[in-house]
Amino acid sequence: VFEAFAELAEMLPGLGLTGSLRQMLDNDTEMQARLLKSGQPGALEGLSEDQIERAFSVVGYTMVAYWRGGTLAYSTGVRGDSGFINIKSLEGGSCGFDDVRKTLPAFISAPMLLLSKHLQRPPMIDYANTVLYNWVRIDRNGPITMSNIRCCIRLTGLIDEEWFFKTHVVIESEAAHAVSALIAASNTEDESEMLQHLVALEEALWRVVRACLPIMYERAEDGTPKCSEHIFYQILRPLIKSGSLAFEGDDQAAGEGAGAGAAERNLAGPSGAMSSLLPCIDAALGIQMTSDKLREALAKFEVSMPFEHRRFLEKLRGAPTIRQRILLTRPVAGESKDHYEALVRSFNRVISRVLDFRWQHWQYVKNFVMKPGNISHAVGSGGTTFDFLQQHITDTEQARLTENIEAFSRCLTPGAPAWPPMRLPPVTYPPALEFWSVDGENGLLAREPLVHPKDAAWASNMPAPMLEALKSVWDLALRMPALCTANGPFVKHVEDAATRLAPMQDDRNVINMSEAAREHLMTTLCHIAAGCIGCGQRRPPRCIDKPLQVVARSVGRPPRLDHTELVLCNWDRTQPGREVHKGSQRSSGPAGTDTHANGQQVADEAEEAAGSGGEPTLHVVWRFLAMPDEEWYRAIHIYLHDEARDVVSAIRVGHVAMRDQNDHVAVGSMVKLSVWLNKFCDYFDAHFEAKDSRTESVMIRRMEPFISHGTSHDLTWEETACWVYCMGSSVLLAALHAFLGVKMCPQVETDSGEVEKMSKILNRSLDEGRVYMPRPHREFLESLEKPGVSVRQYCIRRFGAKSVSVEALHDLEVSYNDALNALVRFLSRRVHLISRFFPHLASTFGTIHSQVEASMRNNRLQLLKMRQRVYRSLQN
Repeated sequence: VFEAFAELAEMLPGLGLTGSLRQMLDNDTEMQARLLKSGQPGALEGLSEDQIERAFSVVGYTMVAYWRGGTLAYSTGVRGDSGFINIKSLEGGSCGFDDVRKTLPAFISAPMLLLSKHLQRPPMIDYANTVLYNWVRIDRNGPITMSNIRCCIRLTGLIDEEWFFKTHVVIESEAAHAVSALIAASNTEDESEMLQHLVALEEALWRVVRACLPIMYERAEDGTPKCSEHIFYQILRPLIKSGSLAFEGDDQAAGEGAGAGAAERNLAGPSGAMSSLLPCIDAALGIQMTSDKLREALAKFEVSMPFEHRRFLEKLRGAPTIRQRILLTRPVAGESKDHYEALVRSFNRVISRVLDFRWQHWQYVKNFVMKPGNISHAVGSGGTTFDFLQQHITDTEQARLTENIEAFSRCLTPGAPAWPPMRLPPVTYPPALEFWSVDGENGLLAREPLVHPKDAAWASNMPAPMLEALKSVWDLALRMPALCTANGPFVKHVEDAATRLAPMQDDRNVINMSEAAREHLMTTLCHIAAGCIGCGQRRPPRCIDKPLQVVARSVGRPPRLDHTELVLCNWDRTQPGREVHKGSQRSSGPAGTDTHANGQQVADEAEEAAGSGGEPTLHVVWRFLAMPDEEWYRAIHIYLHDEARDVVSAIRVGHVAMRDQNDHVAVGSMVKLSVWLNKFCDYFDAHFEAKDSRTESVMIRRMEPFISHGTSHDLTWEETACWVYCMGSSVLLAALHAFLGVKMCPQVETDSGEVEKMSKILNRSLDEGRVYMPRPHREFLESLEKPGVSVRQYCIRRFGAKSVSVEALHDLEVSYNDALNALVRFLSRRVHLISRFFPHLASTFGTIHSQVEASMRNNRLQLLKMRQRVYRSLQN
């Protein structure tokens, strides 16, 4: 009955992709009649379930080829545009995006609806069509391996499609051992047998995760991937993704819709979530789903499973879970607990393998959807977002059983006092009289944002000629991205502006400016000078160089672009619902059209935004490349240093606590520091995961001519990498290390000359960075480096005090060690950034970080063990 569809299925790769299938069927009435016979009520009589499944596959694939054939870019070829040489894609041509069918004709819809009703599955190709029932052995007596199976039906002629679905076939085949062990563990009443089956289940899942899932990433002998993520994302995924389609003669959908006639159905494309493998493991093990969204998503996919699979799942869900049965075997007082603990350990190892499977699947999502699409919030071929995957991973972790681990825990010590509520004393910000006060509300950023000179708070006291000169400087900086490219005419524009910049040649005009005005001028002139040097000049023109030398001496820093000018003073604030300053590089509008009337209005808008529940956004003002990677690199560091106010607050609180010998508050300051470091580790992880890094090394290469020039010599490529790692003249990393009392870059012990050389460069960069720090930042660091003021020294002194309890020592030890761990984790994110910017230096920095990590481990406090040794020596 379905021979006509079987014939078409053999031609799908040639006809489906180009849209020729639709054209052929629409014009062939004889073929339409043959296809329509397959939709008659008695068409399925006498057919076995095997034949019906095969019919569902061939009709489903034909439906998708008819529906989406010819809709991909370039799928109908290219054409010349009115005889011109340039070639343009038709993007579908006569079957292009503008001509996608919204309703499936009766000669395809009738057979599809008939099969869908019989199989109780939606009328769309699903996981069973593409994987479970879409393979055949090449050697009938051979095993199910990648080399001995092939797909029966394909939409394209690409090996990528074949490899993608064959990998899932092998996974499902190997997982049969896991399902068998799972059924045996669920059915047995004997605890010893359950333990054996759990061990077998763990081994079977290990083979699936470690041997089968990596097959997807195999490459051919020439190094090309057998399933290219770009081919999958650009060609295969658009053909099998979810969508809406109306079926002619679909009475059920019409009855559910608002109007008469055929109503559209929302169809979910094939997805790994339609496999019954992990749902049956979840059901048998007792992995709960806490999210309603997760349950709804999985329920949506389950309707596309074969009926027998759904019935099997219902049976498992109605029986006691393995987790529940293990908990019921917990020994009572006086009974041996060895067998119970063995069950718990085996169960937890199985949970670990399930987590491995889900993390590997998440890697599939990132590598085949998010990365090639350069998207951070992806939608799967099944039509749902991947948010539920993260929730499912969390729920799986929660299913672990508590293992008995012998260790000291103050919370479990009988008679120990309850953990006191943590109430850190409120920190009041003193008036930020200095432009670079570390105690200001902007953290380690400058006190005032960088705005157009006419809008600055200090503009009212500025002489008119000098104010006009500052406006000209602002206009020059606006033109850097356009005029600095490929040694552009930026230097000539600067030289042509010499007359307008004449008032700045008088040293007194520069020195008499307010601190904020001089810092803003320093930042802008440093960027202009760097732009000139990046265009091939050894020095900037005199009209820029002379005032830069003067303003640099007045602020106490070298006349060179560093982190202070790139980030700390190079920021502005955008209010919610408002446009960014048009006088900055955020807009192409002319300077002087900003909506701010004066600096006070900036504060008024910030207050207004706070009152309306909005949060202002910090952004970069000056840039060289005007590309997203540069914006991202500077913006994340602006945010990092803005939030560093919490670091300064924790350090200030810690010093007060150490002075008062208040152990509880000292612990709280270290906890606050750990929380901040871990928060920003997660922040960087989110960016690293979401952002495509392929253009970042290009960005740093393009920026290198602007940022690598120094006062004494130009930075080498290795010195530039160390500068990025240390954040240049930022005081943040140095302050964290000084407060914790550890060396930032310890002596590296290695036989590698390259690593030793890099370590020396790193130490030299740290020393040189102090020169470029703002004076208050440098003084803040020097106060932390005084002998005996670190929190490490305080903890050691408290160890020697007899009045300090064991509990207090434990809290100091744990909080300090946690802070060290958080700092190591934070430094690893700096290394990750280097590996993205400088891939060829990744291994070198990785080795250095390993040495840093080892040094941190050696610096961990062991106050309790130290006291125990003292007590033993006294007793002896």
